[in-house]
Amino acid sequence: MKLTINIILFLFSIQLSAQSSNPTESINGTYHLLEAERGVNTKYFEFGEHNAVKLLLIAACKQCVPGSYKYQKEASEELGIAVFYNATGLYVFQYDEESFVMIMIHPKAESWTDFYFSNFYSKNKSKVVVMSKEKIKAFIIKISS
Repeated sequence: MKLTINIILFLFSIQLSAQSSNPTESINGTYHLLEAERGVNTKYFEFGEHNAVKLLLIAACKQCVPGSYKYQKEASEELGIAVFYNATGLYVFQYDEESFVMIMIHPKAESWTDFYFSNFYSKNKSKVVVMSKEKIKAFIIKISS
């Protein structure tokens, strides 16, 4: 009986991690920022597909030109969370079901924790209030280990 329960829990945990690394349109919405960017305290996220490429678009306003981030399938599967990247060097990591962390590694960095830029985005304002740069760094250390 104990073995059966352990097997079920193991398979359930695999299913949960597979789901969290596979982004869906549930990402879409308005996100609150830990630190304002160019005077903007909210951003608009939209996930979709264009020419068979999964993309995350992030814009400062609904009419603004968005930044485009490509879904990184291999990294997402390895980390168990959705990972996106763009040509300017910005990474977007899914923090939880309604939040993301964005970082840019310093060009001369020797580790993932030497950020040139970092920020936290969440649909839930209360999560933004309790977030900090130290917690972002701890999250990156945890997923990069």
